[in-house]
Amino acid sequence: MIKIAHFGTFDVDNYGDLLFPHIAEYRLSQHEWEHVSPTNNVTNFKDSMPIVSFDCAKKKQYNAIVIGGGNILHLMHNKHTVYNNIDGFAYADLWVGSAKIAIEQKIPYVFNASGVSMKFIYYLHKKIALSTFKNSDYVALRERLSAEMAEGVSGSKSNLKFNCHVIPDTAFDIDKMWPLHTKRPSKYICVNLNERYHKPVDDTAENLDEISKELKMPIKLIIIGDCHGDQEFTKKVSKKMKTDHQIIESDGLKKLAHIIGYSNYFFGSSMHGFITALSYGVPAFLILNKVPMHKFIGLLEITEIDNKVICESFRDVRKVLNSPAILKNEVKKKIQSDLDKHWDKVDSIVKNGKTAGTSKIVLKFHKLLKLQLIYNKIRNWI
Repeated sequence: MIKIAHFGTFDVDNYGDLLFPHIAEYRLSQHEWEHVSPTNNVTNFKDSMPIVSFDCAKKKQYNAIVIGGGNILHLMHNKHTVYNNIDGFAYADLWVGSAKIAIEQKIPYVFNASGVSMKFIYYLHKKIALSTFKNSDYVALRERLSAEMAEGVSGSKSNLKFNCHVIPDTAFDIDKMWPLHTKRPSKYICVNLNERYHKPVDDTAENLDEISKELKMPIKLIIIGDCHGDQEFTKKVSKKMKTDHQIIESDGLKKLAHIIGYSNYFFGSSMHGFITALSYGVPAFLILNKVPMHKFIGLLEITEIDNKVICESFRDVRKVLNSPAILKNEVKKKIQSDLDKHWDKVDSIVKNGKTAGTSKIVLKFHKLLKLQLIYNKIRNWI
């Protein structure tokens, strides 16, 4: 049996990231999968897939490597990420480090609809990213803007170009993987809250109460990304709310998906909560800040949904309640067709076992990242 190492942030309490191992195994169940993360931390979601740490994976032998999904393609130092309690470059390990393993073991590696977090601006970062993309057997990213940032590392030199494919986020498979078997049991609104987007507490609580009254439905508050402190913030909002509502214990991924799927509306800042709603046909709104991250803009482009469904506050949502995001049937069919082709491509590469290219830059990437970090510190001192 073909053994695949699948790299991502599967060790954090974040609904979206933890979906990807399930989807990979759902799509290519004929292969043996091992899911690899920076640590082997156990999450609060009881049905998250077993994982091994990156350090453990380095000592094992595989037949192929799959990178992503998720917003994992950057080269930042750990102190700026959820892994700030450990030294190093955990995110870089997930894609450049996994590419290094592939090169050393002479096996293929592919990008599974990952996202690029930000532009690569430093010289050595561009060199590392270019070498990693160029030597991959297949680069699939989840939206146009990520693809443009990835392709930007090659500059204008045509001999350094690589083929970058734009593929919908693989989480759009969720309604096929975990279908709803019954009709909606009762009417309710599903809401996820995040302090980054939904402060102040009083204002959010007041407007959620008004939305509940206007739609004549109770609210179920779900915790999607507790790695970002969502649970604590949600409790603060809950204490201020006066209408019928409850906080749902988010201890199961499938449970959470079905809470969204059975709801009548979804409101929140979670990209994968939004994707889940669209996949199950639930009308949805995104409540973000004035300048949404590019991943949301790219998602709306793929789904052909007007950016008016992005609201700056729950107060603004009340003004456009009659115009939620709903995925058109023809768009959904295209997304599924694109995902079918994507997984066929991944399966073909994995089965073929084509040897990955080689790169001294990828093999020495840790030293180069440290060198760039030292240079940046020196430049800031001057």
